[in-house]
Amino acid sequence: MREDMERMLGFVLKHYRQGAFEDRTQAENQAVKTRAFPVWKYAAAVAAAAAVILLVFVFRPGPSTIEYLAVNTPEQVELPDGSIVTLRPGASLSYSDSKEGRRVDLEGTALFKVARDESRPFKVNCGESIVEVLGTEFQVKRSKGDVFVDVFEGRVLFSGSEEGVILTSGMESVLQKGAAVPEVIEDSFPNPTAWMTGEFKYDGAVLDLVLAELSDYYGREFVTSPEGGSRVLTGTFFTDEDPETIADAISSALELKITVK
Repeated sequence: MREDMERMLGFVLKHYRQGAFEDRTQAENQAVKTRAFPVWKYAAAVAAAAAVILLVFVFRPGPSTIEYLAVNTPEQVELPDGSIVTLRPGASLSYSDSKEGRRVDLEGTALFKVARDESRPFKVNCGESIVEVLGTEFQVKRSKGDVFVDVFEGRVLFSGSEEGVILTSGMESVLQKGAAVPEVIEDSFPNPTAWMTGEFKYDGAVLDLVLAELSDYYGREFVTSPEGGSRVLTGTFFTDEDPETIADAISSALELKITVK
């Protein structure tokens, strides 16, 4: 033990230089300080970044509204939720999405194929009426204050200021201007989407219903003799034909007089 101590002491005396141990200690301390500074700087940067992220999360703006418009031809658009909407010329809509659900405000006529999402109902607002669905295919038409809904697939809830009605595939309903509850239409038009398909197809349709549909589409009145209204018609007409041309074709087919006012 004593010999070991003497060898250690001899080594120190042989290699000792003034300040050698102090300089190394100071160098090591400086290295520690140098290494310590970036750690504090990094920590401060992380804290600042976290504050910015929190600020963006807390103060981010609400859901934006997207608007669509069809001018001269039908326009098909895909909404951000994946729903497909075809707008009749002259129609417009605005779409917004929030945690409460999906909302559309509609002017005119549009055909909807709604992407199903049970957690976010899809609502179409037309004045005083609301059409609410989860995912289905239907048409909404707003005309002269009245709102019509045709369902082609699935089911919808159509309501006014009071209770609503459940509509399923093949059903049509109207909420008349000033009414509180929609009414189901028993004899609906055979071609509610003629504006999109470009055709009127009739297969044994009652003439009174045919003339009413044509009058609604063209904005002109198709009339015939009272006794001719119960006749039935089978045939196809194109929407780009003149009303008078269609009236003449029906007159020839049924051998009666039809006029357009």
